[in-house]
Amino acid sequence: MAKDFDLTPSPSRLESKGRRIPAVILTVIVVIAILGVLWKTLDGAALVFYDVQTAVEQRSELDGRRFRVVGTPLPGSVQVVADEESAVVFTLCSAGVYADVLHVGDPAELFQPGVPVVLQGIWAIGSVPGIAGLESPAADSWHMRTNHMVVKHDNDYRVEEGREAKIEACGVTG
Repeated sequence: MAKDFDLTPSPSRLESKGRRIPAVILTVIVVIAILGVLWKTLDGAALVFYDVQTAVEQRSELDGRRFRVVGTPLPGSVQVVADEESAVVFTLCSAGVYADVLHVGDPAELFQPGVPVVLQGIWAIGSVPGIAGLESPAADSWHMRTNHMVVKHDNDYRVEEGREAKIEACGVTG
């Protein structure tokens, strides 16, 4: 007695469309969230880097936007209190162009006149506390308000000659 086998394919199980819709919606939400995080991350990484001369020339366009600037601090800085935090006021120079700086927080460990620094902050209009104590202020009613400072240096360390040359390049005799 041979048993007959039915080899005809059975109908496939139809997927319910009701189950696919939440999966598609969840996938779209996850993709949008990933794109949003990428956009925010890449947008914050695009801070523009200027020298003092370019930053001063473009300050009306930069007003309110964060940017980085490199320059040489001139002799004479003043310790002040701004917004209930310790701050230092000094003049930054590059190619004979000056900019007054109000740096909120502690300055970099190697901060000193003649040693270039990279600052991150915004342009602001208004008086700067302690500006009267500076030796060569820009005193043009604009100032940079910064909260991040890095001393710029290379492997070739020359103490006095390098500092004096950078200060003299700004038109100030040390």
